[in-house]
Amino acid sequence: MSIIKTIINKTCHSAVVIHKEQITPSTYHVRIKINGNSFKNYIPGQQLRIFVGIENIISLNDLVRTYSIWNYDEFRNEADLAICTFSNGQGAKWVKNLEPGNIIYFRGPEGKFTINPDADNHLFFGDISSLAHLYELNRHTGLSKTASGIVYSSSKTHYFDDIYPKRNFGFITASDNITDDIIAEITWNGIPKGNTTVYIAGETAFCVTLHNYFKKEHNFSAKQIKTKPFWHPDKKGLE
Repeated sequence: MSIIKTIINKTCHSAVVIHKEQITPSTYHVRIKINGNSFKNYIPGQQLRIFVGIENIISLNDLVRTYSIWNYDEFRNEADLAICTFSNGQGAKWVKNLEPGNIIYFRGPEGKFTINPDADNHLFFGDISSLAHLYELNRHTGLSKTASGIVYSSSKTHYFDDIYPKRNFGFITASDNITDDIIAEITWNGIPKGNTTVYIAGETAFCVTLHNYFKKEHNFSAKQIKTKPFWHPDKKGLE
């Protein structure tokens, strides 16, 4: 065993894959059984950094990928992940070869792209790579809160339902001006009055443009806008 594998085995958390299913042409649903209590302080909206290249370490850039936690069942100590394969990179190769019974190693849960518990209204925007993350946030907004969102992709065949549907997101087929299309939808539907938080996730430029739109056009404060760039063109892995 290499030094890197030895360090990972001794310093990271582990889980066993108990379910794998391809739910769209571009996404796999993976459920894992957590070993130990690493999720005891889990906050919905956090993520895992999973070692996807441990069996065939080529470079450190191909060793770790970041995946959102789609759902966590604290009674069973099981977590669900939705893993996209658009890039066809190391993470995509890893999940295609993954089988029930395999052991995975990870760091986390961690991350700050979580629900603002003080908001009365929640708006979600992103692409398919962020859909599972936005679903997890959406399910934890609270029954007395209002929530809605829009996601986009090149085809609706990439869209998948939530594990425990609560509120549906609107869907838009991606265009060359997808941000303008989403802003048009926002203008048409209006923005809830009162205490509102916006969550924006997906490709970096999309996050920046929509963040600036809410800040400049609607005078949202920095505390009212949460952004999470999941990917950037030509950059390996998420984040």
